[in-house]
Amino acid sequence: MHAIIPNLPPDGQTRRMRGCGRGVSLRQDTERGTRFADESGYGIMYEMYDPTERFAKMESILSKHKSRGCRPLVVRFLAAVALSAGIAGGARGAAPGLFKDGAFHVGVNYWASHAGAYMWRDWRPEQVEKDLDDLASCGMTVLRVFPLWPDFQPLTAEYTYAQTFHEWSQNGKPLANYAAVDDEMMRRFRFLCDAAEKRGVKLVVGLITGWMSARCFVPPGLEGRAVMTDPEAVAWQVRFVRYFVDAMKDHPAIIGWDLGNECNCLGKGNAGDLWSWMHHIASEIRVNDPTRPIVSGMHSLGTTREQKANMRQQAELMDVMTTHPYPLWTPNCNLEPFDTIRNGCHPACETTLYANLTGKPAFVEEAGSMGPGIVSEERAAAAMRMQMFSAWACGIPAFVWWCAYDQDKLDFAPYDWTAIERELGLFYGSGRPKPTALAMREFAAFVKTAPKLPPRQVDATVVVSEREPGWGPAQGAWLLSKMAGFDIAYARAEDSLPESDFYILPSGTGYMTYSRRAWRRLLEKAGRGATVLITLGDGAVLSGLAAATGVKTERHYAKPSNRTVKCANGKSFALADTHTREVSLLDGCRTLLADADGAPVLTVRAYGKGKILLCLGALERKAALTGWPVYAAAAREAGVRRRVTRAAPNLGLTEHPCADGRTLIVAVNYEPKPGVFDLEIDGAVGQVWRGKLEGARLALGANDAAVFEVK
Repeated sequence: MHAIIPNLPPDGQTRRMRGCGRGVSLRQDTERGTRFADESGYGIMYEMYDPTERFAKMESILSKHKSRGCRPLVVRFLAAVALSAGIAGGARGAAPGLFKDGAFHVGVNYWASHAGAYMWRDWRPEQVEKDLDDLASCGMTVLRVFPLWPDFQPLTAEYTYAQTFHEWSQNGKPLANYAAVDDEMMRRFRFLCDAAEKRGVKLVVGLITGWMSARCFVPPGLEGRAVMTDPEAVAWQVRFVRYFVDAMKDHPAIIGWDLGNECNCLGKGNAGDLWSWMHHIASEIRVNDPTRPIVSGMHSLGTTREQKANMRQQAELMDVMTTHPYPLWTPNCNLEPFDTIRNGCHPACETTLYANLTGKPAFVEEAGSMGPGIVSEERAAAAMRMQMFSAWACGIPAFVWWCAYDQDKLDFAPYDWTAIERELGLFYGSGRPKPTALAMREFAAFVKTAPKLPPRQVDATVVVSEREPGWGPAQGAWLLSKMAGFDIAYARAEDSLPESDFYILPSGTGYMTYSRRAWRRLLEKAGRGATVLITLGDGAVLSGLAAATGVKTERHYAKPSNRTVKCANGKSFALADTHTREVSLLDGCRTLLADADGAPVLTVRAYGKGKILLCLGALERKAALTGWPVYAAAAREAGVRRRVTRAAPNLGLTEHPCADGRTLIVAVNYEPKPGVFDLEIDGAVGQVWRGKLEGARLALGANDAAVFEVK
């Protein structure tokens, strides 16, 4: 893919650049890429084909032109244009992965125990070293750290008559450098990096740390400005990033550059405003350090293009995606206790969604219980354990908790403002570890000795709408499939769908959830042999429904309905809907599940070489998780086969096929109480790394997990 660079000459033409001692020209060619050439016999200096090659050649380009008397501005321009082709694709293939060793990492978001966000101005190096000893002793190998923006860039503005702006200053004194960066703060940050490296701890650096725990921290000279859209504010942020990255890029402790902490909270605006800001910051990072990945650092990304922080623009500009899966702040999550299945699956589900829909690696960058006002320390520790096992089983490379230490003794904002921000640490403010710290230490010790997990078996692809918010249906599909005993991945409805034997199309809420072309693509998959499950409720409409499914709508109107659905095992579940849909069945369509009145709930009919199932209810959007028997019936129709099955829906199982024919199993108890589970096992049980497995009976503690192999 070749990028068209703004302000380059038209296709096939050459433009002479001024500012070099000898002639330099740019040539734009959409078929062959953008070339940097000169007129002195050096030939083609650069061609935008492979991002890896781009970065490898950039240094020689810059050094060559510096030696030839090229002005610094032009040198920077050459570097920026050389990188801009990579921006559109998130520099695919250019920067190494964030976690390259294949291990699962645990860590924490770190502020010093004595001062929280004021650690840089109240600097105590001996306390920082003690903190890092505490964290490393719990098996943590990664920290996310934050150079607080106004401390590191203490930009101030000076005014003359009638408050007319006169000049920029630094803490009321002349600028110490072009970026107004405090070099003493840089020395303190380097101390932190050195101390982390000595302990084998790696760092992800949140560059623009302006939003923190419900407070905005902004340099005094920029206060009152819209810092994400004001040109002067953005210019100073770019200078800060340039200075900071250039100064610290040599340090081996740093493994990634995070844009900053949840920067989508720094200001108002639309998707275009945020894209422009991210492009400025990401471009400056890449110009100065093309060797490290750029990490999103944002949260609550949307699936639609209209949402301010959305996945498509993140995929375009970022190398690594991040999730901050707090049930308290996430829609559809804080509906049940923290230590039950919905919240136990939340980090793995959301992180898999981000990775699948962006095509970028993703990790859990902030997880947490939101303190003892939500769940006790002991239950939070148990819930953290099941979250970590769930993330590990899904191939997610890291799980990072918020935060390191309680901040209940700090008397400044934001800790003075917000009760829920004060008691979130793995450690008490005194440095004593909480049960969550001990749970992380025990898990970190286990994964060091556990077998390396191959990728999990994925049985179905869930198609996610980009025309209305998709998190609710995506999360519902994850929970229902997990309870039904199979695993899913995600795909965007408006893209070409990956090959799969089994697709799930969750219900929307209206008439524009899926485009005609997305709908037709899915039907084509069924025609070629796939099984497709469609759930339809809450007033949603799909065109050509009768021809595709054999279910004809007779009447559909906005009267709420409540039905009791009968299951094959004699049990039943309630199914509520915002609308009533009266249907009749066409030839070839049969009922798999019906309500108490005999009306169809789940139907199936052949479609080409495949089949289409229709559930008359928006299962994924419901708070209740009782509808999982529909997913179980659909999986049977799709021919899903697993080596280990169970009857208990709250025992989650992932299967990891090995090249030698073995299958590794991770079983997670999503109940906050111990349980004994009867398994059906296709094969002989081999080694058991964790859990008590006697024959086909598995005993697990509350929110605990087992790991074993089947031969």
